[in-house]
Amino acid sequence: MTESHPPDTYRGPRHQGEYDRLRTQHDLVKTAMNGKLLYCPVDLKEPNLRILDSATAEGTWLIDLARSVPSSTSLYGTDIAPQHFVTENERPPNVHLLPHSIFDPWPADFQNSFDVVHQRFVLTVASDQTAQEAVKMLLSCVKPGGWIELHEGNMLSIQEGPEHAAFMKFRDIMVNAWAAIGNQPSPGSFLVPWLRSAGAVDIQESVQIIKVGAASEDKEQGERAVAVLLHLLDGMKMMLSDKPGQVTSKEFDDLRKQLEVELRTVGNVYYYHLAWARKA
Repeated sequence: MTESHPPDTYRGPRHQGEYDRLRTQHDLVKTAMNGKLLYCPVDLKEPNLRILDSATAEGTWLIDLARSVPSSTSLYGTDIAPQHFVTENERPPNVHLLPHSIFDPWPADFQNSFDVVHQRFVLTVASDQTAQEAVKMLLSCVKPGGWIELHEGNMLSIQEGPEHAAFMKFRDIMVNAWAAIGNQPSPGSFLVPWLRSAGAVDIQESVQIIKVGAASEDKEQGERAVAVLLHLLDGMKMMLSDKPGQVTSKEFDDLRKQLEVELRTVGNVYYYHLAWARKA
């Protein structure tokens, strides 16, 4: 794969707080998956596997996976912002990080090449049509008989009511911001049809419940969820505050205070979808 750098078309934040959020989100999701990193039925102890993590960010998921696979496993991560990759001396020698956009065709040496292709929490930046095409191109990287696993959220799935006013406002700001630029606020709901349209077979799905703050029986997990949402709100403030038709900086600050209190006293839940499938 050649290392040409695609233009960074991501409309979300590119600051340290966002990458802190992604690392916390990794721990949150791994705990929700009972310590697993994959649900697809691949034998990770098999030697010489090739695994791709698309939209890898810093490479956190791959580096965690490297701890539980043989050293002969080739682990590839790609992202549109390679400046944020973990440096080479901070990652295992079998972890390779390369620049690539999910919207670009994959190079010939990646086609039909991987036993597992994994991607999570990125298709919200796409319209339905471009997300579907991205899934089709991602499936092209899977070996016949190999697996693809996708994780995506559903911003519309929260608890509602007077006691959840701050979270509902937070949700509405996110949904309206994404809709204004043609993006999808609930891509998790579409993973199965996107995979089916791409030609995948043996499609399976699991819907995970994330209990936030006071709603969680696991205090540490509940606090992870709070931290992820507050980081997300901070990123939205950086992108949107005081722009025409958007929430003011003061309104963002007030909402943050209200949301933090609400989540730690009342709590909430939201959902995300995992779908995995085989390439025929």
